[in-house]
Amino acid sequence: MRTLILSLLLVLPLAGCGDAGPEGDAAGAARVFYDIALSEKQGGVPDEDLRLRLRPVISPDLDSLLAQAAEAESRHTARVNNEEPPYLQGDIFSSLFEGPTAYEIGTCEGREQVVQCEVLLAHEAEEPVQWTDRVLLVREGDRWLVDDIMYGGGWDFAPKGTLQAMLKSVAAQEE
Repeated sequence: MRTLILSLLLVLPLAGCGDAGPEGDAAGAARVFYDIALSEKQGGVPDEDLRLRLRPVISPDLDSLLAQAAEAESRHTARVNNEEPPYLQGDIFSSLFEGPTAYEIGTCEGREQVVQCEVLLAHEAEEPVQWTDRVLLVREGDRWLVDDIMYGGGWDFAPKGTLQAMLKSVAAQEE
């Protein structure tokens, strides 16, 4: 019953959000990204296998930042003999450390080359949590690619800012 209620809470507010026009194509690209991200339960910077799966749906800039952050994490692990946790832990693709268990793409707005979509996310647990992040997509040729995520969680310890800013911060560690 709880799953049914959660599903309705996710779907009903967004009923009628169409996929027409270039923004709709961006919404479809965002769906593919979140399908991949939610299918994996990795925390922190994605490993090479997940980055390979994400590569067709993320921008070259985001792909490069993920690789740079992975290198920084590897240097950190070696320097501390694996005796300290990584810089990034938990789900980096959403505001919730545990990550979402469901999502729905909401309204997308933007121009011909850049679109921002609301993403209603939920994590079903003993105390269900819902929040809205925003995903930024850029057009490369005839494809939309995820370029950044703006975190929208309003609780203590939720990441603030954007995914790219967080990755740049990690990549800059002890270069």
